[in-house]
Amino acid sequence: MQLSKFNNNISGPIISEFETESGASTAGRKTFLLIDDEPMVIDVCELMLKELGHRVLKAYSGPEAIKIYEANRDQIDLIISDFNMPGMNGQEVVDRLRTIDQRAKVLLSSGGVSVPHEEDAIAKGFNGFLQKPYSLDMLSDKIAQILN
Repeated sequence: MQLSKFNNNISGPIISEFETESGASTAGRKTFLLIDDEPMVIDVCELMLKELGHRVLKAYSGPEAIKIYEANRDQIDLIISDFNMPGMNGQEVVDRLRTIDQRAKVLLSSGGVSVPHEEDAIAKGFNGFLQKPYSLDMLSDKIAQILN
């Protein structure tokens, strides 16, 4: 497995650049925006989401995530964001997203965050909290909880 490299493409991909795998069912398929400054974390979460049959957009920084969201806001169902990132942390990302789109759904996923409880994350503007590391089942359950 090859790990992705840091991506300086600040404009990011748009949904139309994705191809549907032949024979893959698109029923129930969602699109996720992953935000984390650690490429390996993004790679692992991307694999999990693809295993669940979803599409993934990736951002390695807050500013990159904002640009990708602005280009794809009508197609993104859920944003999964780390908290501790250089330049623009997860709180700044969710605050900026709320000015763009109040309806954006953002799941905070962090292992070293000062927000230890889901209630605290929700009070800070997130739609939920998922402690790293997490399993495929934990991720799937949290996604269902937020999107349903």
